[in-house]
Amino acid sequence: DYLRDMLFLEGRRGMGSICTECRSLDPIFRCTDDDCVLAGMMCQDCLVKTHKRLPLHWVEKWTGSYFRATSLQDLGLITQLGHGPAEGSCFFSHKARDITVIHTNGIHGVTVRFCDCGRLSEHRTQFLRIQWYPATPVDPQTAITFACLRLFQYLNCLGKLPAYDFYLGLELMTKSRIRRPPPDRYRVFLRCIFQWRHLKMCKRAARGHAIGGIAATQLGELALDCPACPNPGRNLPLKMENIPPELAFLYCLFLAMDANFRLRNRVVSNHYRSPTLGDGWAYFRVPHELQDHIIRHVAQEEMSSCSGFAAMFLANLKNVKGLRVSGVGGVCCGRHRVWRANGIGDLQKGEQYCNMDFIFWSTIRGEDYLCIVVSYDISCQWSRNFWSRMDDIDPSIKVKYGEGKIMFLVPKFHLRAHQASCQADYSFNYTPGVGQTHGEVVEEGWAQSNKAAGQTKEMGPGTRAMTLDDIFGFANWRTIENLGKPPIWTYGLTGIHIPSPDNVPGKRLLNAIKSYDEHYVDFKNFHSGLAQSVGETVLSEWDDMIKTWEGDHEAFCPYTMEEGGLYFFTLILRLLSDKSGDEGSHFKRVELNLAQEEHSRLSSGLPSYPSSFCVRAIELFVTVNKYMTATQDLELQRKRTTLLKRIVHFRNLQRLLMPRLSEVISEKDMQHVEDPDADKPEKIKLFLPSDCESQSGRIRACVGELPDVEARLREAEALDALQGIREGLRARTSTSRFKVRNVTGQVGNTRASGILRQIDIRIHSGKIRYRLARDALLRLRGHGDWEERLRDLKDGDVRGLSERVITREETERRERLRERAVQEQNLDDEDFYFQEEGMYSRVQGETRGRLSWIWWDQWELKNGSPDDPDYIDAVHVEYCKAKARCDRSREEVQLLCEELRRMMEYSLWKAEWWLTRRVGEEGMLAEGLNSYALQQTSYMHDRHQHLDKTWTPLIDHAQKVLTQAADIRTLRFELTNEERNESEMLRAEENV
Repeated sequence: DYLRDMLFLEGRRGMGSICTECRSLDPIFRCTDDDCVLAGMMCQDCLVKTHKRLPLHWVEKWTGSYFRATSLQDLGLITQLGHGPAEGSCFFSHKARDITVIHTNGIHGVTVRFCDCGRLSEHRTQFLRIQWYPATPVDPQTAITFACLRLFQYLNCLGKLPAYDFYLGLELMTKSRIRRPPPDRYRVFLRCIFQWRHLKMCKRAARGHAIGGIAATQLGELALDCPACPNPGRNLPLKMENIPPELAFLYCLFLAMDANFRLRNRVVSNHYRSPTLGDGWAYFRVPHELQDHIIRHVAQEEMSSCSGFAAMFLANLKNVKGLRVSGVGGVCCGRHRVWRANGIGDLQKGEQYCNMDFIFWSTIRGEDYLCIVVSYDISCQWSRNFWSRMDDIDPSIKVKYGEGKIMFLVPKFHLRAHQASCQADYSFNYTPGVGQTHGEVVEEGWAQSNKAAGQTKEMGPGTRAMTLDDIFGFANWRTIENLGKPPIWTYGLTGIHIPSPDNVPGKRLLNAIKSYDEHYVDFKNFHSGLAQSVGETVLSEWDDMIKTWEGDHEAFCPYTMEEGGLYFFTLILRLLSDKSGDEGSHFKRVELNLAQEEHSRLSSGLPSYPSSFCVRAIELFVTVNKYMTATQDLELQRKRTTLLKRIVHFRNLQRLLMPRLSEVISEKDMQHVEDPDADKPEKIKLFLPSDCESQSGRIRACVGELPDVEARLREAEALDALQGIREGLRARTSTSRFKVRNVTGQVGNTRASGILRQIDIRIHSGKIRYRLARDALLRLRGHGDWEERLRDLKDGDVRGLSERVITREETERRERLRERAVQEQNLDDEDFYFQEEGMYSRVQGETRGRLSWIWWDQWELKNGSPDDPDYIDAVHVEYCKAKARCDRSREEVQLLCEELRRMMEYSLWKAEWWLTRRVGEEGMLAEGLNSYALQQTSYMHDRHQHLDKTWTPLIDHAQKVLTQAADIRTLRFELTNEERNESEMLRAEENV
């Protein structure tokens, strides 16, 4: 049906008998443009008359059996320029001429007549007044419509569509319609889009309103500012000297730097044939100052003493033959990914310091910031001799900021590749005042611009700079719009409306409030337990160590553990790493000790554990060893025989202590007592007092205070199981650390993984044992104060001091990867034994890390391992990290609140700034200037009102959370159906 309807349109559609305008018979023309799809058939005179103001439509002629393409130009349409639609004909016009017009629907031949009345003598002006961009300023023969230029600019900036492909598409559209090639205007199109980009940037920066015009534009003036970053004189307090030192971090400028070697440029054309319009006016800084600076420092050698980054080797070893530019260096704001004015510069020979120094200086020159935080993947090297290099560029930088107002850090993802000495000194996690900034935003920016690498590689220097300026400006515009875009309103409880968290500021602030609340509670509980175990004096000493290290990184670092004593398994693995030793014998010794310990727990140790756990232990043995060897089968039978003997002994005691058991259980259950299944004793029910359904049944069946005795035993068993879990987690952490650092080779790693597997089995067994004991205790005692110490143990709670639970987002991501059959990097299935929902993750991030409640226990903190140096160091380090997580999450909330305030203030300032761009003159030009200025003023006022209405309630709530106010209310929000089902929709699309 769809195909038939499409073919139906190839005919006259039943409208071919009468002209739709003059009602004459047998019209033979029609317009195929979408705007005229319902116009029907028309005669030639009516078609030309109705298209007097639509000269860029395609028309067809009916030959009697089919339609043949023609044009309005061939039918005699002449477009009069220089007069409005309400004005009469021009009596002083030039002779009609044929020109070429490029539009979104193809390349047209159009006949025009220029006005010569004296009002608009310039032909280019008459073109521009009807939104046709002239190809040349004098006697233009070609024009491109504004709509076509806008369409290409959007497609090029968003999808990185090259100009050649866009023009080729228009050319093929035209050729397929008129059946002949149109005139070649490709180079004309390139020249026009080159000028269009520049004029649009000047228009948005109000250079047309300036007294000095475009010629008076300053360096970086065409770049878009980040409204959330500190801008002196625009969104900062007037008296910055009155800011308390503890709040100075709120007004720091965060910058992220990096180099990109994808945006190369070959030696094509030159600056004379391809100049730059407004050199250095936007994002690229390519003035003669940069060239002079590079020439003075081109011979410097820069080799890394840290990790062997490709950037450092590229600086001196990369072959750049045939390239004018080997890449670009860039600086953007470190929290919002907005490219800085003059923050982009070319790299001639890799990531040399001289290039990056000048780019960094260019983006902060002329401004006075309270402090600057720089995120750079080689900060550990670049920061060395930084001030001496700055003295060579601009000595005032050192006078303005000193050596303490610029902090150098390494992005979180890149920091793992650095040496151990850099891990804490350049970490965002341990630096006060940075919140939860990760510093990797510049990589996100490169991901957007890298799609243009293919087209810019073969461009001339000026065309390339203008193209990248436009792309970076478009990326900034999208980022700024996302920072304050209108929300998707849902409903809010307690009278507070909350927008959809898909909005960038709202989502980040909501997550930051939640994160702070979690980290605050965790640290408060951990601090309380440590205060009663080690004392407030020790905690004060640890806090002083943190402050000392923050002031001087040469002091002892409280966030790293000293390489000292290791656990039993680590000592054995250390012997394994000795090539002179016998690896097989050492591993067998460890496995034998584990087997003996497990054997003692499951056989000789059975009476000390309730039989319910013994049953689960055998079931676990069967589950783990699904395909048993003869030896394993014999071991299973031995365990079952031992368990059956214990049960027979237990039944004799049960008859004395629970004589009326038959009165409270069913006849079916009595079969487990009178006729048990000897083949599978793990299936036999024991019917302890906790197994009775009610309190009255326990009193009736048991002698004396037997239920209370079991309750005390269950409590002791739960505490013992919890202690065993903690010991296993500590052993697993140290063993894993040593395995990664020291064990190499397939044989060693296989056997070490086997030991880790045995440790995980013990941890899992302790988890089951704890849950059984706690469930029984809950039935015996009911809910009470004892639950504060013996909480419900979830899978995510069973993690070590340095491990964290997998989040819901990570779980969904892992599921998507599995569906695509893609193996995630660094994902070792051996590390996820007994992998269940919420199981632990070895690869963790400090920002999301939370301390499990199993480590809050005061008895454990005081008596866990007093002689274990690894344990003491682990508790000390975890305390410092927990405090750092709490502090960073609090700072993140404060920073986001301040950024939202700055966005509101910037909107007000920008509205006033546009208001001052109005001109007092009269006339049509002044009307246009004032209209555009007032339009932008209105937009900025609306933006401010939206921000104030949307985020002020959330900011007030955040302040109450920070101060732990008594009248704080709970904020709730609900995702829309599209947001809730986003992951399912993505999966469905991928499957289709």
